[in-house]
Amino acid sequence: MSSQQSKCSATLYEVLQTSIGKHVLVKLRDNCEVRGVLKSFDQHVNLLIEDAEEIMGERTVRRGTMIIRGDTVLLVSPIV
Repeated sequence: MSSQQSKCSATLYEVLQTSIGKHVLVKLRDNCEVRGVLKSFDQHVNLLIEDAEEIMGERTVRRGTMIIRGDTVLLVSPIV
């Protein structure tokens, strides 16, 4: 692993770690977005989201608790 990859992994871990218990927006490969509270994650970026809402264009559907597989995640952004 190059030092650049190591630095990126460390930064990703720090952002996710500081976002636990806070609202995040997750963009997925299928052009879907999920908004909710990040409860936990693992080394594969599998995410446990509570109070999740799936955003599909103008429509929002409440999903409750979701586990999102890491290989479908494009972006995780803390919501301020």
